[in-house]
Amino acid sequence: MEFPQLRAWLRLTDEQSEVSIYDIKFYPYSEPDEDPVFAAVAEREIYICKPVCKSKTSKTNGLEILTVLEDPDEDISLNSVAWSKDSRTGEPLVCVAGSGSNNIKILNVVTGNLARVLYGHGGAVNDLVTSPVSPNIIASCSSDYTIRIWNLDRKYDKQPCAAILSGEGHRQTILSIDFHDNGRWLLSGGQDTMVCLWSVPEIPDENAGTDRPTAVVFPHFASINMHSDYVDCVRFLGDLVISRASTGNNIHVKRGDIMLWKIEGFSSADMNPPEAPMPGCGRPTRSAFGGTFQRLLTFDMMSVEPFYMRFGLLKKHGHRPMLVMGNIKARFSFWDLQRFEERRPAKKKLKAVVKSNKRDKDLARQVLINNAMRASSDASSLVTIASRKSELISRRMSIRSKVRASRTLPTPVSALGSTPVLTPTSITKAPVAPSEASGPPPKAPIPPNKAPIPPSKDSKPPFKYPKPQSKDPKPPSKDSKSQSKGPTPVYKRVPPKVNINTRTSKNYIRHAAHKMIVVNCPIDFACRAIDWSHDGKWCVGVGDRGMIAIFGREKTK
Repeated sequence: MEFPQLRAWLRLTDEQSEVSIYDIKFYPYSEPDEDPVFAAVAEREIYICKPVCKSKTSKTNGLEILTVLEDPDEDISLNSVAWSKDSRTGEPLVCVAGSGSNNIKILNVVTGNLARVLYGHGGAVNDLVTSPVSPNIIASCSSDYTIRIWNLDRKYDKQPCAAILSGEGHRQTILSIDFHDNGRWLLSGGQDTMVCLWSVPEIPDENAGTDRPTAVVFPHFASINMHSDYVDCVRFLGDLVISRASTGNNIHVKRGDIMLWKIEGFSSADMNPPEAPMPGCGRPTRSAFGGTFQRLLTFDMMSVEPFYMRFGLLKKHGHRPMLVMGNIKARFSFWDLQRFEERRPAKKKLKAVVKSNKRDKDLARQVLINNAMRASSDASSLVTIASRKSELISRRMSIRSKVRASRTLPTPVSALGSTPVLTPTSITKAPVAPSEASGPPPKAPIPPNKAPIPPSKDSKPPFKYPKPQSKDPKPPSKDSKSQSKGPTPVYKRVPPKVNINTRTSKNYIRHAAHKMIVVNCPIDFACRAIDWSHDGKWCVGVGDRGMIAIFGREKTK
């Protein structure tokens, strides 16, 4: 079975309570033959649960609650959770943080005791992630605009903070972070609509265990052009990036898009990356890799106005990569990302090119029609110019004695019908004021009822003016005074070169979900977070009002 099916939905908290479950994470260090276990945080409580199939012995239809841990701090509201392991005993540890406290608490799941507390942030912690290369390394982001890397090895109990990523990165609260699979890079997104890529220093290094952790001031990539609102979820997919932003603060955006994009020039295999770029004024995107970014795919999502709503990404080796996200109406959308690579046959590419060429020809034809209409309107204006020929001659003759140049006015060719071909002409300069000109002032214009003064022998033959197209020319407009200063410039109408890049438009096509599942529960709830089990068999989404939805499928290779 390719997509998971809804197995159960339930409410973890009291029905009278409006407690929200903001985060969920599966335990990543379980053995292949062990049942997957996840942790979910709601206010002060930490639920350690195991999804199960329907059976007569399961009291909570599809879910088995193993234990519930409670934070003693009454002012805290937990919103982030991550897993780790004790470096000595190997027992599972759960790391939690949230608003109302600037600290990160680590609890032993087996004993239920508080193992340790991490101090250092100057604001509420909004996200926690564990490094994929070591369970002792975790990262946290906070509303103090910083990211901290922690080393949980018992050697560094006194000074566990290994590095601080801050300075010329985010300018507002950081909402989401994610490690690359090699652990050397870290993504971040925040309320300043910025997405940053940071280089994680080697841990441990010479500063390990000291009160001077390694400082990373400049990100290798930073851009505010990808999203227009709070970026509350960023994830790596290989070297690609998937990110989303809320729409609640942007009244012009009604749809919440999830973007798949890449940083141009970035390669995680490069062991000697270039130095991080210096920030500059007016640079919305800066990169150390010689480019900016490129949008690849856009996934359509509706009803995702609030921020702090996160998607789930299955990217385990041996499984088809799959994206899932829920909205505020208990609807979950699934995308099989492998399909976008498989469905690219050569025939479809050829059809797309043919359609693109046809669209270009239609656009060029429309441009020609518009030019013909404009040319006909320009030809009608020549009637007004012809009616003023005597006055124009006198002005032109006075200027000619000084500039010694002659220029011809357009002569229409009537053989082409209603679309005359116009030869290029230049603008006739208006008479210069006596105060501005070095020569004598021009003579007064000759009235139209008198014959013009014949040109001298040195001059060229008299000018040829176009004949009016109708016997009764239209009267001059109100702007005839401004027109009397000189004829309107007329240029040859040449069909423009239509150059349309059809490939870029495809990057903004919103791809609908391959499958949508509606949770038919009595209440609608906003899904806040989703996570997949390590074997790809289970997918669990949690959200407001203590609601939880469990999706299951057969194990696929």
